[in-house]
Amino acid sequence: MRGRLVALFVAVLGAAFANGRPHPEVDCVAAPYTAWSLARAGTFDVGRYPELSPYDQYHVLQVSAGVRVSIRPPGNALTALPFVAPLAAVRERPPSSLAMLQLGKLVGAACVAVAACLFHIVCRRVAPSAAWPATVLFAFGTCLFSVASQALWTHGPAVLWLCTALYLRTGDRPDGAARAIATGLALGLAVLARPTAAFFAAATVAALLLDRRWRASAWITLGGVLPALLLAYYNWHFFGNLTVGGYAADNWTEAPPLWVGLGGLLVAPSRGVFIYSPALILALYGAVRLYRRAEDEPVESVRALLGAWLAAAVASLIFYARWHDWRGGWCFGPRFLCEAMPVACLLFALAYEALRTHTARALACALVASSVAVHVVGVFGHGGHVAWHERHEREDQGRCLFEIEDTQLEAHARSVLRELAKKMR
Repeated sequence: MRGRLVALFVAVLGAAFANGRPHPEVDCVAAPYTAWSLARAGTFDVGRYPELSPYDQYHVLQVSAGVRVSIRPPGNALTALPFVAPLAAVRERPPSSLAMLQLGKLVGAACVAVAACLFHIVCRRVAPSAAWPATVLFAFGTCLFSVASQALWTHGPAVLWLCTALYLRTGDRPDGAARAIATGLALGLAVLARPTAAFFAAATVAALLLDRRWRASAWITLGGVLPALLLAYYNWHFFGNLTVGGYAADNWTEAPPLWVGLGGLLVAPSRGVFIYSPALILALYGAVRLYRRAEDEPVESVRALLGAWLAAAVASLIFYARWHDWRGGWCFGPRFLCEAMPVACLLFALAYEALRTHTARALACALVASSVAVHVVGVFGHGGHVAWHERHEREDQGRCLFEIEDTQLEAHARSVLRELAKKMR
């Protein structure tokens, strides 16, 4: 088992770097510098790094005289700290901007690789016969591969900590004080990286309260207190609010029609999760099966948890569907749904395990393969990325992403073919 997990970790890390370049966006640039500043000076202030000056006002804010900080939550920079600290210990200035982006990509890819290993262990506990198809889908057939492993987005650290919480909750004696506190800490760190992970933290505690497991819910809450206080202090100290932090200047009043955001995140040709990860269609059947399993089957011990996380995933989906930029900016696929992928892929696993014929399972594996192919195109076809987004930067609340002509997948596939043609000349 240990050897397989090591092989899985190496495979995910190797696949992430196989394209030879990071895929950063403006969201990802500041975090490695924040980690460097923490390692060198013990501060979140990145004002000493002129490399970040192009991102002033929108992604790096001057919050007081001479102090500039990233608008992003601090969790991804804190996760990067162990990677950055050894370098920062021996040199004052960060390396080149490209090297910092590569360092950020290493952190993001490592988070996804560890998360994949933890997910595989959890899946073996919940749906053993589906462990490998579901793990392949999780690691290579979702935006965790094409987005989170390609740069230091907030999604990689958040999903790592969510998978850590799942690992702790599905193991032996999950209600013990030590494990429950560790679960709360993991959930808190997920929120510290990506605040909307609070849906999953709240769902975990709610499931325990409904089951009257008072002590476990209290221990988990206790474990999550420190990260929650740190996030609140960070937001208050730098931005003057406790909750939204650096996102206070975002448009919180204008929302697209629910059908646009919801339909876009689910089925839009250039953003829908069922288009970019078609194997997740089976997760719908997995959700039904979750409530139909026999009382003596292994998943019974975690049924309430998975049901609560499914509710959290739906809440997250609706939240982003009503967000003014439900598209997620210049990204590949529905990156806003990354935190829902652990529970979504576990539901796929439940569905896969229910398939009794070789033909049905072969078709499910074909859906996994098609999902992987989509995200391979996303990773290796980034050459047409900027031009495609410029063509679709319209003031239409994302309606252009429903068009069936000039889709994002088509643009990336053309880029892959162009690169292959160059290499064959």
